[in-house]
Amino acid sequence: MTEAQRQRFAAALQRVAGDEDMLVMLASIAAEDGPPMLKQVHTHVESLELSEAARVGHALKGLLSTFESGPPVDELQPMIDAARKDDGNATQLAHASVSPKLEQLLGEIEELAGTGK
Repeated sequence: MTEAQRQRFAAALQRVAGDEDMLVMLASIAAEDGPPMLKQVHTHVESLELSEAARVGHALKGLLSTFESGPPVDELQPMIDAARKDDGNATQLAHASVSPKLEQLLGEIEELAGTGK
């Protein structure tokens, strides 16, 4: 891990008791699973398959919460809540707001895992 990554993911390192190897291993898993899950969320929101958007969004939130418990991960919750309420417009608005931030976080996680471009 670089010093910048240690600083960026300081809270995540605390969650894994300072074990950098463990965090990198978890990053590898998230780097593999996260992008397809985010794509599934996009597809379900676009198709207004809101129960599936909520389900996959919740799973994505869990996957990413190891690395970030604040923004942007916690910003998934309004989208999940709107989807669970079957509110397509609110779901789409929340999704549009959080998606670019999640893509950035996933890029940082991919770099941590050593799979970044």
